[in-house]
Amino acid sequence: MNKTTEQFYVMEYLPDNAGNPFFMDKIWDPELPDYDIFMSAPNASDFSSLYRLRASTNQLDGDYLISDNLVSYDFMKVCEECFANNIYIPVDISLLKNKKPEKKYYLFFLLDYIEALDQSNSRYSISRDVDSGLLNTKEERGLDKTYYDEIDLFIVKKEIKSNLFFCQELSKPVCSKLFKEKFEIHKLKGIEFKAIDESFKYDAWAGW
Repeated sequence: MNKTTEQFYVMEYLPDNAGNPFFMDKIWDPELPDYDIFMSAPNASDFSSLYRLRASTNQLDGDYLISDNLVSYDFMKVCEECFANNIYIPVDISLLKNKKPEKKYYLFFLLDYIEALDQSNSRYSISRDVDSGLLNTKEERGLDKTYYDEIDLFIVKKEIKSNLFFCQELSKPVCSKLFKEKFEIHKLKGIEFKAIDESFKYDAWAGW
């Protein structure tokens, strides 16, 4: 076991311009309710029991399309095996030229929103409000969470038991070693796993 982490991994979408498209336009029927998954988990009661989706791609066989909130049936089985807390709703998908994907898909949202950073043992810098100079935290500005500019050493809290959750500090899904192993055993695709270890860095402004 790595000394700086309980073997957790950031899950990032891995497009291949085939079954894992870089981007696809989507038309939902009925339309999805308004929600902001970066702030909190959506409410299951706001959603319909079934959705239809027209997706502008010729092929779809990825197992976790993170930005599209879509997962395959096989991914849902891994979630069940790992007791992941989530919302899932069946989706009837039509691709270009009225093709149908071979896999069964679900609209998917994580319900565990966790602040995973052990602040006392990590190295980081918290962002500040430009106008007031106050730290962007619950304590100083009454925000929903703490916002970081950089995390140079991310030590995961030892008490985390969830195998799959939305990491508040990173605004990304994070999974345990068990979940990663199950994903690989079932030969699922479309995800790159980045270990939260000594070499892991977070920069809120990277890519800008």
